[in-house]
Amino acid sequence: MDNFRKHPKHKPNRSVDGFISNTGGIAAEGSSTKNAQPEKTQLDSLNKKSDGFHSANISSQLDALPSLQPSYSPNPDVVEKLKKSKPKKHLPKKLIFRGVMAIFIVVLLSGGLFFGKAWWNAHKILKGGGDGALALNSQVDPTLLNGEGDGRVNILLLGKGGANHPGGDLTDSILIASIDPLGKEAALLSIPRDLYVKVPNYWSMKINAVYSTGKQRALSVNEDDAAGAEKAGIKLLESIIEADIGIPINYYMMVNFDAFQQTVDAVGGIEVAVAEPLYDYVQAWDNGGNPLLAAKGLQHFNGKKALLYARSRSSSSDFARGERQREVVVGIKDKVLKLGTFSNPLTVTKLLDAIGNNVTTSLTLSEIMRLYEISKSIQTSSIASLGFTDPPNVLVKTANINGQSVVVPLRGQADFSAIQSFVRNAMRDGFLKNENATIAVLNGTNVDGLATKRADELKSYGYNVTLIDEAPTTDYATTVLVDFSNGLKKYTKRYLEQRLKTAAVTSATGIDPLVYKTDIVIIVGNNENTNP
Repeated sequence: MDNFRKHPKHKPNRSVDGFISNTGGIAAEGSSTKNAQPEKTQLDSLNKKSDGFHSANISSQLDALPSLQPSYSPNPDVVEKLKKSKPKKHLPKKLIFRGVMAIFIVVLLSGGLFFGKAWWNAHKILKGGGDGALALNSQVDPTLLNGEGDGRVNILLLGKGGANHPGGDLTDSILIASIDPLGKEAALLSIPRDLYVKVPNYWSMKINAVYSTGKQRALSVNEDDAAGAEKAGIKLLESIIEADIGIPINYYMMVNFDAFQQTVDAVGGIEVAVAEPLYDYVQAWDNGGNPLLAAKGLQHFNGKKALLYARSRSSSSDFARGERQREVVVGIKDKVLKLGTFSNPLTVTKLLDAIGNNVTTSLTLSEIMRLYEISKSIQTSSIASLGFTDPPNVLVKTANINGQSVVVPLRGQADFSAIQSFVRNAMRDGFLKNENATIAVLNGTNVDGLATKRADELKSYGYNVTLIDEAPTTDYATTVLVDFSNGLKKYTKRYLEQRLKTAAVTSATGIDPLVYKTDIVIIVGNNENTNP
């Protein structure tokens, strides 16, 4: 099925783990990654819940990224505001993406006397090897575009437990950050960890097991090539997301539990205003046998406590879990950026160790800094938070397959067409959106429905189709692309030339621009008749 774009060549091998806060509440459930279908545990019934990533409508303390100076001081009213606030219903993904990126940059660039250590950790973290994103450039030559989607920067944000946790290679946090630098907009799309997908050359499985499955197969071939196995796992997951979700991935970032816990410990713990007592009998074993993970009121959490608090699924809904994750991220942000943090050599060293040993990304430092600059121009109101279960776009449902509770497309287990159309339009290509070229699609054949079929496809990619009609004649052997925009819609023209596999012309017999009054006219030819 169509994706945002068709890649003209194989992607280069990418580095493996990336960089994102573990805000998806990566659960410890699941069994050995060899089977790709975790066996049932005490948490199995809780797996039926969604990931807790849903649209947010709250005011974030991170509306503007902080300066990269150690002297930055957080708002002293943050804790008091948290005390008074009631649990919100949704998790603000913008806070996660920009907040953790800000923390990462501040810590990484706070070199000073520790520049050598920062440089060493940067090389461990910033592996590079991403596909690159044309949209990061201020000016883009249309001839360089490979297809729809090149007008955005898409980053796959992953979270996993890590080697020291059960099911450590299950990517239970899967989030796509999609940025439109031209339109100064961004979107964050959460992908349900239980989404059931068919993996070519493997088998059908939950999407959170794809990475570990690819990694384990590679290790079975060469157990000594851990780095190659990691790359294989990432590449397999990216290919499934591109094929089924319909969005090209430029970069990825990943973090594990250890980075989360060590970061909290490195700053001496964090303060969180707990709105209601939190009891969790499943995680009691990891809390000294005490099911009370957190009492009501302002609490001081060390790394372990913060992790238990953020991961717990024992609540009325995953929305409440999302709120707890937000509170923890805010707590980390406030403590890391607190005045005096970077004047303590030991704290800086611990933070660099936590990041360097547990976080990597295919982004380079220059790309991160470019994203940082872009993010400063993106307002809160321009951040879209997307999910597959947000009305009116309810696109998935739960199902039971082979005894597993899974999530499948509403249209059918293997029909991702509605999901793809939703994603392409919600994350509309920046060049297409900026030009917003009007397009007329005409049927130049005797075959009914060809123009409608082509128009529907274009609409699913975010093209502005304003007219579907019959052409003056029906003898077109091949499709014709007519550009009446005088070169003003150059990016749309380039995309259509690639999709239709034909060069645009400026005129066609019987096609009068005063009649059709659109920027571009497409006359569908008999070459598009695929009926036998």
